[in-house]
Amino acid sequence: MSKLENTLPPAAMPAPAKRRSRLRRLGKALIYAVPALALLSVLGNWLWMLSGSNRWELQSDADGVQVYTMKTPGSSALRVRGITTMKQFSLSNHIAPFLDESIQNNCAEWVQGCLGYRIVQPWDPRSGSIVTLWSVELFPPFTPREMLLLGQLRQDPATGVVTLENIAAPNKLPPNENRVRLEHMHNVFRYTPQQDGAVKVEVLYDMDMGGGFPQWAQNLMAPMVVRQMLTKDIPRQLNQEKYRKARFDFLSDRTLAKH
Repeated sequence: MSKLENTLPPAAMPAPAKRRSRLRRLGKALIYAVPALALLSVLGNWLWMLSGSNRWELQSDADGVQVYTMKTPGSSALRVRGITTMKQFSLSNHIAPFLDESIQNNCAEWVQGCLGYRIVQPWDPRSGSIVTLWSVELFPPFTPREMLLLGQLRQDPATGVVTLENIAAPNKLPPNENRVRLEHMHNVFRYTPQQDGAVKVEVLYDMDMGGGFPQWAQNLMAPMVVRQMLTKDIPRQLNQEKYRKARFDFLSDRTLAKH
């Protein structure tokens, strides 16, 4: 480099030299910024894990639906609870889809992105159980999920309350290399008959998508999923004639005395 170039002020430096200088400064900044961001992310996740009241907190109350969330210290996932009252459907109407084998032909109408649904172990009225397998597509770059579920149905003879639990049972079938099978899921649907013939519907949403799916995204979406389920999805599906006509001998649809 000539003496003249060495005496040039920064503003007069040749363009290639200025670009190299900016790149060097940017490289140095990234050397410090990347570890700092990683440290902040780890610290944020740690603080989030420690947080939580372990109590149900109201998140929204609109259109007759209340949505609550619970954060438990030591867990990164939010549990979500939704409550509403439906006057147009009986207990049998609500339970009918649980036993509907035809959903194997059109599962996408029930679960967005559903790739397949099959009954692994048929409904057993003696144990009140059924085993089902759902496959659901996620947005890229995440691998589709499998939900291998043990469904348990029971009715309290004293109160008439019907409880339906869907519990992850990942070891009931060999793993599928092309799917991520959920290890944790315990969703509960509780149906309580009311004095006026209506049914109080309560949904407890508790699951972990696993496979590197960002927990913050699941925590953000879960309350919206529960709310849409109670305001739109369930009423739309139960309005089908085959469900409205459903009656089951093992269920009592009568309105019980106030308790």
